[in-house]
Amino acid sequence: MAKNTNVEKLCDRELLEKILSIVERQEKLPPPAHEGGHRLYDNKSLMEKLNIKEKYLKKLRDNGYLGYSREGDKYWYTQEDVDRFLRRFHYEAFAIGDELPKQEGGGYV
Repeated sequence: MAKNTNVEKLCDRELLEKILSIVERQEKLPPPAHEGGHRLYDNKSLMEKLNIKEKYLKKLRDNGYLGYSREGDKYWYTQEDVDRFLRRFHYEAFAIGDELPKQEGGGYV
């Protein structure tokens, strides 16, 4: 029986090591362009895309400005979540005409 237990422990350890190596390789890969037709972001990739810090991302999430999915301590954001957030805080240009003001002496007139 003791031999059987040692073999089982060895098999479990080998299996766990294989799983961990697969997970490590997956984490090094760039995120898939589309997951079920939608781009997915984790915290790190979304912070890089929006050029924001973790504290601000958490604030957007906690205040309900940015939709997300959560599994354990991992947060996921779809492209649709990001687009909805950006549309919600988008402001249209209000200047009349297509011409920009002429620049003189380092300032706008």
